[in-house]
Amino acid sequence: MKLRIRPRMLIGFSAMSGLLIIVSILAILYTNRMQRNSTRILAENVTSLKSAEELEIALLDMKGLMGYYLLDGNNQWLDIFDEKKITFYTWLDSAQKRTHVEKEVTILKKIDETFQEYLKYKEEVERLFQSHQPDLAEKILIDNMRDSFNDIYNQCEELLLLNEILMNQTSLSISKDNSSINQIMVGIGIIGVIAGLALGLVLARSILHPITELVLKIKSATGEAVVEKVDVAEVSEIENLNHFVMDLVEKIKQTNQDLEQSQKMLMRSEHLASLGRMSAGLAHEIRNPLTAIKMLIFSLQKEMGNESEKKQDFQVIVEEIMRIEKLLQAFLDFARPPIPNFTSIQMNNLIRSTMTLLDPQLRNHHIRLSQKLDRDDTTIWGDEEQLKMVLINIILNAIQSMEKGGRLTIKTANIRLPNRAETVFRISIEDTGHGIPDEIKDSIYNPFVTTKESGMGLGLSITNQIIQNHHGWIVAKNNPKGGAIFTIFLPQTKVEMA
Repeated sequence: MKLRIRPRMLIGFSAMSGLLIIVSILAILYTNRMQRNSTRILAENVTSLKSAEELEIALLDMKGLMGYYLLDGNNQWLDIFDEKKITFYTWLDSAQKRTHVEKEVTILKKIDETFQEYLKYKEEVERLFQSHQPDLAEKILIDNMRDSFNDIYNQCEELLLLNEILMNQTSLSISKDNSSINQIMVGIGIIGVIAGLALGLVLARSILHPITELVLKIKSATGEAVVEKVDVAEVSEIENLNHFVMDLVEKIKQTNQDLEQSQKMLMRSEHLASLGRMSAGLAHEIRNPLTAIKMLIFSLQKEMGNESEKKQDFQVIVEEIMRIEKLLQAFLDFARPPIPNFTSIQMNNLIRSTMTLLDPQLRNHHIRLSQKLDRDDTTIWGDEEQLKMVLINIILNAIQSMEKGGRLTIKTANIRLPNRAETVFRISIEDTGHGIPDEIKDSIYNPFVTTKESGMGLGLSITNQIIQNHHGWIVAKNNPKGGAIFTIFLPQTKVEMA
């Protein structure tokens, strides 16, 4: 039995749609699996590297405390040492729980054993000093405790280097996966073109042949009168098929973009990890001479007796050394931001309170404020103080870019993105300033990237770190009408820190 023209078209389009749907679903499943694996490996490597960095910083915090104790005999130094010891063991336990390879286990075991030896020397120094044998106590401090400290520090450096190697391997693996996905996308395109041409030829023959026969039969029957128009198919059915296929292609593109975003997050995490390692090394190199200087100052103060004028001079030197240590600690705090304290937050209320705080600056710069906020009952799960810091950083940048006044627009909305089951809360901050220079568009979230003469370039880097810790992301672009637009996306579901 011969099929009519309409069923033939339906069969052809169904076969083509089925082929595209099967290939597209396989591609989506494969890319989703790759994305989950990349995200999991990224989280494990970043957490392990953070534990290694914090372990080294906790060790550096203990350096010099026993030297201070021998200088003035104040038990406060012993109390501080015990606090730092607890912190060291906390991060040591965290690092041991997150080991991935056998070499990490071996290094952490050596660190634990050497630290036990370091604590034994500390107890011996304390005992000798309390037994009125300061010279012998100082000898053990210099000869034994220092060697144990340097051994532990070198092992921590080895652990950091190993974790960086693992992160680089992960980055290469993700790059290879992206290359495979691109090849799959090209393959899908080639298959689609070949399948489309083949089915098009089949459909053309199956449709044109009966039409030609129909026209010839009508010519034969009616002489000169020929039917010029034949209704073959409804346009709406083809449009629906095209819409469905385009929707699948859009989902594939969205999944590929998510993978590229994960790779960018990994690269930023590697950059921040390098900064953290540099911070720890900087602390080690600067605190060494500072410790020696302080010990010499304390010794000279004891030798001076009651010469008050020189004592005041030395006191000024000690205070300046303390100020340098505070600046160094502030730099280290950037490298290891605090863990968010997650609570339920009404973001619109937080935005209003932040704008009330910044209202004087808006008025001083002659900037008009426009707020287009969504429903007030929308809540998210996050750290209120850290998210307020995010808003302040971005809005202050916008204010500084509008030197001669302008308009600041803040919009919020609840949206649902492709390939995401949950809704996200979107915050859009638009200004009419200078916009983002082209040369820093791809690096504005890196530390020390700034166009200001007096700025350090840490604001947007800290902002991006906070948003990532809230499992969100930020997008920056220039407004075609002038100015910049920063868009923040935050999940509304409850999240937990890794």
